[in-house]
Amino acid sequence: MQLLARLALLASLLLAGIPGVHARGPLESSLHEAGAKQPDLLYVVLFSLPDCPYCVAVRDAYLPTLTDDPRFRERVRIREVSIGSPRLLRDFDGGKATHADVARRYKVKFAPTVLFLDSTGQPRAEALLGGDSVGLYGGYLEKRVLQGLAAP
Repeated sequence: MQLLARLALLASLLLAGIPGVHARGPLESSLHEAGAKQPDLLYVVLFSLPDCPYCVAVRDAYLPTLTDDPRFRERVRIREVSIGSPRLLRDFDGGKATHADVARRYKVKFAPTVLFLDSTGQPRAEALLGGDSVGLYGGYLEKRVLQGLAAP
């Protein structure tokens, strides 16, 4: 599996750097989901910056594996917040906030940063900072998701 993760990472980095070839766009940014106050629901939130190749790799090579995994499919929601962006999103409480406001609230200043939050926006596992340079990111991500899902 590590070989496949490495190949996916390499492919996303290569595609991100080839003019005319576009990587997948940003993930959904709304943090509010009607009826999602399930205690076992985990929000995996990628905090990214434009033109960040490590953010592209996390978004395209690693986060989709969570929704493909039957252990996580129904219990994990993946979202993206663009650090510093003035664009609005729907916050956990249903109100509106800018992406920059949400990043400031969680004290995120570095991209990529992935937070693991419950359906009210409270942390459930330690943040995952930085990108992947040695092919271990998938294991770190899975460990944090399992911790987040098991947290009280």
